[in-house]
Amino acid sequence: FAVMELIPEKEWTNLSQRLIWHGRRVCHSRKPACGACALAKLCPSYGIGEVDSVRAKELLKSDKDFR
Repeated sequence: FAVMELIPEKEWTNLSQRLIWHGRRVCHSRKPACGACALAKLCPSYGIGEVDSVRAKELLKSDKDFR
């Protein structure tokens, strides 16, 4: 599928920044929080990380983790 078909045109310029934000907070390279991911249904890698929603939410990072 084409990503641009899912995103309204007015949001295209913000897409790359939002994907970076998502990667830093939800889809980490070592322990992705698959069970807390809003993009899980679209993700071909779903299940590589924690799929239990309670445990996955514990893996989410916040702004304070990046200071």
